[in-house]
Amino acid sequence: MACDGPSSPHLHNRNEEKFQPLGRIISAILAQVQNHGISFSSNPNQTPLSQRNNTSRPDAYLVHLRDGKQTAPRTHWFDIAVPFEFKKERNPETVRDDEQKIIWSLHNIMREDPCRRFAFGLTIEDTQLRLWLSNRAFVAVTKPINFSENIDGVISLFYALGSASVSATMKGLGWDPTVERIRDGKVFQYKFTIGDEVFTTTREIATYGADSMVGRGTRVYEATDAKGKKVAIKDSWRESNRLSEGEILEKILASCAEKLQSEELADAKKHFVGIQLWEDVIIDDTRDETLDPMVAEEHDHTWEWVSIDLEPILSARPHLPSTGDVPDSGRLSAFLPTQLGIVRRHQTGIIPRRVHVRTVFKDVGVVVKDVASLADNLKCLSDGLKALYYLHKAGWVHRDFSIGNVIWVGDIGKLGDFEYAKEMDSDTSHDVRTGTMHFMAVEVENQKFLFRSSSRTLRPLGRRKPHDSSLPRNPPFRMNFLHDIESVWWAFVWIFFYHTDTITATAPADHSFDAQWTQFQLAFPGAICQSSREHFFTNSETLQSICDAVLSETCRDVCDCIPHFAATLQDGYRKAEATYPLLVLDHSLLEDMHKDAAVYLDEEIQAGK
Repeated sequence: MACDGPSSPHLHNRNEEKFQPLGRIISAILAQVQNHGISFSSNPNQTPLSQRNNTSRPDAYLVHLRDGKQTAPRTHWFDIAVPFEFKKERNPETVRDDEQKIIWSLHNIMREDPCRRFAFGLTIEDTQLRLWLSNRAFVAVTKPINFSENIDGVISLFYALGSASVSATMKGLGWDPTVERIRDGKVFQYKFTIGDEVFTTTREIATYGADSMVGRGTRVYEATDAKGKKVAIKDSWRESNRLSEGEILEKILASCAEKLQSEELADAKKHFVGIQLWEDVIIDDTRDETLDPMVAEEHDHTWEWVSIDLEPILSARPHLPSTGDVPDSGRLSAFLPTQLGIVRRHQTGIIPRRVHVRTVFKDVGVVVKDVASLADNLKCLSDGLKALYYLHKAGWVHRDFSIGNVIWVGDIGKLGDFEYAKEMDSDTSHDVRTGTMHFMAVEVENQKFLFRSSSRTLRPLGRRKPHDSSLPRNPPFRMNFLHDIESVWWAFVWIFFYHTDTITATAPADHSFDAQWTQFQLAFPGAICQSSREHFFTNSETLQSICDAVLSETCRDVCDCIPHFAATLQDGYRKAEATYPLLVLDHSLLEDMHKDAAVYLDEEIQAGK
């Protein structure tokens, strides 16, 4: 019964005996569905196979039958259609235990399987049965029904699940008919259909974006097209009110063509990732979207979906990380209650709807954090800053610069992931906290301007005319180009406090890796709005001492650069916010800040040669 492995067989056996009659009923109901593609398995004797070293074992599940039978001798998590958790008694402890376990099972299905768009689960405590739903927009649960009294409801539920499995693609139970899993030796690869083209993956580039239960669920693969040409494939879920990344990059390039010189435009294109094509995923001639459980037309309205009071601990044991994972960020984000998107009946107007989209990139490379040479790593980051310069000069902000969004292609760094980019003067909202947790500017974390002057010069109140609106009101917080440059600083710090130069680096015997790791965790705590992170950025003297004390000899040349770079950024913030609530974000400040930031990076590149 334990989430992280087999529990007491006596407890399992007692629960199995209790629910054996229900299991027989479920099997009998499924048998009435012609060509059904699932079967019921109660209390399996073996832990399901997993790509992520997941040793959890549901109490039961509906398993996907292939060619009408369960062909493999051991079930894989890839084939679990609906996991179950059972308890003989119903009390707060048993309810919470089942909730934690079913959420972990749903989470594991969604993070492990690129072929799953959504997943159902089921919990039973005594006679109270609840249906669960997890997709990239939310996690939801129904109000319980008494399965011993509401037999019609039980029949309807399992008949519906059986009917949803009739299609060979199992799309009704969350499988994606536009993705095919294939085995390449000992590893799995995938064939993605995008429009009329099929692309076959050759390796994972970054899949940690799918580790959070709710969000974009981004996975990136190296792949080949039908002619063998190498490309990169991104599979993700954008919010329905946002443009696709391809559309955004088109608009950015149009702005660059309008506002940059011809030489700058050519250089900008060289430093932006190239997109070959993009399309929303189409299933049955309909755009693939997350459903809204509050809309009766989109689900069986006999079920009432409600919220739960839960802060789940998804798993206490380590599991294999996803490819390209930034330490701590992917795993910890799954623990944040605010990210679970639990459906609440009184919040139906703000339930996000996400759209499934795939993008094909011409450029295939290595993300900056995985570049082995420290010199190349810094050059890649410097090129990413150059791309930001052109982006800012064209009137846009990126809003998600990180070590996972700059790619080393050949001998040049290219900026990617434009999904959250916005025009600086856009009327659309900037007030949603965006960015990758480790690399978010501290003002963006706090959603307020932190460097404004404490005193303001105002006219005497006696001279103010009635209804005088000349005094500016406090503006809403919006990201600006300074925040993007600060994200570059955080990436710069991350490299030196975590990165290991696998080509040239050697550390002296007396170097304290524990001290360096402790400071890394203070700078990158893996949670939003931690005071240690803001203090790390704003206290220059302390930062200088930290760099002197903990950085290895290989990285010692940056001991002055890191605090000076931070101090320069803070000066830029103070200039921009000196006349708050008016903000001064003019061309002069943009040029000065980019010039200074480029100097810091270039100096370290030269020092590393």
